[in-house]
Parts: sequence; structure tokens; C-alpha cells
Amino acid sequence: MKKQNPALIYGLIGAAILIVFGLAMQMYMTSMQKAVDSGESFNFLKFIGVGILSFLIIAGVYIFCIIKSMKEYRKINPDYTYRKLVGYGLFATLVIAIVSTAFTLLYSQVIDPGAAKKSVVLAEKLIENSNMPDDQKEKALEGARKQNQDPVRQTITSLAITLFCGLIVSLIAGAVLNKRGKEFTPNPNNLT
Repeated sequence: MKKQNPALIYGLIGAAILIVFGLAMQMYMTSMQKAVDSGESFNFLKFIGVGILSFLIIAGVYIFCIIKSMKEYRKINPDYTYRKLVGYGLFATLVIAIVSTAFTLLYSQVIDPGAAKKSVVLAEKLIENSNMPDDQKEKALEGARKQNQDPVRQTITSLAITLFCGLIVSLIAGAVLNKRGKEFTPNPNNLT
């Protein structure tokens, strides 16, 4: 029986979780858009809280999948090395990033092509209704409009940042999970 690749498995699991979470967040933003359009009051702290919670959930999914793939690889291959552990963590990160980014592009280009424009309109409304000084509002509005102009650049930047963060998490997790130690000789008198 062929051994399964734990990085691929946990990468796909992580990507599926992030896709479902992304769809839930899209529904939340749509409901927020309708609330702002109907004239309901907007709670900025709630909006920031949801953003922070989203970031924590996404980071948690990545960290969980990286660590689980390393632990599973360690079980399958008792002759693991630190480099292999880090490689498996980075591969899990790559799988999550590519699959979830591909779905995001599919969603924004095919399923709901107006989603990016809706988010820009929502950001503009939120900025206009904020208590910022007029010069800061103009800068914020300009930044919100520029944000979604180049999806390819945005995708490449997102992948690069994700892989860098995944590498850092993999390096740390690999150091913690490398239980074989520093591979010193068992007898200190036998140094050669």
C-alpha cells in the first residue's frame, strides 16, 4: 500500500477550510453591504473585530495544517531530518496557498465577477461615513480604489507573503518537532 503524502492531505484540508471560511466571510460582507445601503448604523469596532478574528482563524488553519503534516510525516518516516520536516511544512503551506488562491480567483472572475467592485463600494461608503478628516478620507478612498486594480500582482504578493510566513512557522515547528535532537554522540568521552 502506498503511503499518503501528509503535506498534500493537510494542505487540501486547510484549503477546504479556508474556502468555506472565505465564502462565509463573503456572505457576511454582503449582509454588511445591505445594512449600509439600507441606512443602518455601522459599528466600526465590530468590523475591525471581525477582521482580526478572520486573521486569527486563517493563521490558525495554516499553523494547524503545517504542524499536523510534520507530525504525520514523522510517524511515517522515522528517519526524518529537520530539513525534511521544514520541507513538509512548506509544502503544506504551498498547497493551501495555491488551492485557496485558485478558488479565490475563480470566485472573483467567474462565480461573482462583481465581488471586487462590491467590496470597493463598501469600503468607499465606510470611509465616507467615518469621522476622519477630509484629507485622510481622500487618501483612504484613493487607496481603496487602487487596491483591486491589479489582481495578478495582488495574487503574486499574497502567495509570496503566505510562503514566507509558512517558512517561518515551518522552521519553528520543525525545530520543536525534531525530537531526535542535535544528534550528539551519546558518549561525551568519545569525541572525534
